[in-house]
Amino acid sequence: MHTRYLHRMLIGLTIATVVALIWHRYALDSVLIVDATSPFEIQAVDDSTSGGYSKSVLRREKGKLILECAINPGYKWPFCEIAIALKQPPAGIDLTRFETVRLWVNYEGPKPQQQVRFFIRNFNPAYSKVGDPVSLKVQEIVYDPSLYAQPLEVRLSQFSVSSWWTTERAIPIEYAGTEFNNVAVLEISTGGNVSPGMHRITVERIEFGGKVISPAGFRLVIIGIWLTSVMGYLLADGIITRRRLMLSNRKQSSLKRINEALRVQTKIFEKLASHDPLTGILNRKGLGDELFSLAEGQEEHLFPFSLVFIDIDHFKDINDQHGHGVGDQVIREIAYVIQGDIQRRDLFARWGGEEFLLICPLTRAPDAALLAERLRQIIASREWPGGIRVTSSFGVSELAVGEDLSEGIKRADQAMYRAKQNGRDRVEVQLDSGKTEDPPA
Repeated sequence: MHTRYLHRMLIGLTIATVVALIWHRYALDSVLIVDATSPFEIQAVDDSTSGGYSKSVLRREKGKLILECAINPGYKWPFCEIAIALKQPPAGIDLTRFETVRLWVNYEGPKPQQQVRFFIRNFNPAYSKVGDPVSLKVQEIVYDPSLYAQPLEVRLSQFSVSSWWTTERAIPIEYAGTEFNNVAVLEISTGGNVSPGMHRITVERIEFGGKVISPAGFRLVIIGIWLTSVMGYLLADGIITRRRLMLSNRKQSSLKRINEALRVQTKIFEKLASHDPLTGILNRKGLGDELFSLAEGQEEHLFPFSLVFIDIDHFKDINDQHGHGVGDQVIREIAYVIQGDIQRRDLFARWGGEEFLLICPLTRAPDAALLAERLRQIIASREWPGGIRVTSSFGVSELAVGEDLSEGIKRADQAMYRAKQNGRDRVEVQLDSGKTEDPPA
């Protein structure tokens, strides 16, 4: 019952989260538009206020702001600009909820084409003074409008503090970065090293865009709801579970002694049912049980998946010439050798008689072939009872995802028989019914 309630809660929270994310993505927009109709104080500024000779005139025409500017030499850094006062310092507008600014700005002037500078001026009492407009932090982007389609969209994170401003003012290091929490003035200015002559800057629109709730804040709300719901569920589930445990402990105490007595017998029977009595390794049933346990719901713990079929060469001759006791000893020794030279995750079983099957999860056929070649060499070079020489033939295949296990075993068996036909004491690889691979050198 608890699981059902948990599933319902998770499904409900997931649906609500998806709906909320979509709603936040396509709704909850916050926009600030600045144009010729905005209720802000807008004026033309030029270097004549600083002793220069440039002259500028601001016109409103068809909903646009048009700055006509005559740049004249005589001042070190001649300029003209449109200054938009959003608030009178120390007041300002908090733009931190916005992520981007879109600019509909055109520029005409002497060739080569000059750049435009867009300033966002922030007032901070830590370094700004009322009545001193230069003390407002200058944060800018500089670009050539002719190189971009209208509108140009810029993220506020792309703005940087003007180096000339930080050079002129001793700003504490904690205020060295950009700030948009108290913006008082926006400025659109001619670029640096502007050429003398007539210049025109046309501003159709400036649009700041963002969300009523910032993405980071919205994510925190979602996380908070999830954590609160999960903690509430865990608290309620803990109370219910504790009551059930108290009742369960009373029953378990009487069953514990019975289980202990049965556990020993069960392990003995399980081992007898799943292991080969001669070698102590898995038999077919034990291999199937282990493979099923490993594969159940966890294909990533199996594939790629290779099989190695092993058959002792001339085993009948060994039994006929040296007796079944020696034959049994050879089988035990080979099982011991292979079992001690494979990975812990590999499954090794006696398939029947003198045949063995090695299953290698997370192993490609070429790697399984190298393993088989190493085992072949170990068996061939080992000293055996009575001075007999024992070799084995190996067949390797790789099981594809979704393929029946019997098909992979069949291919490994065919590869093993091909090794027999090709002279025994060798490794053969068969990837599918029509494709073979050369054994490792």
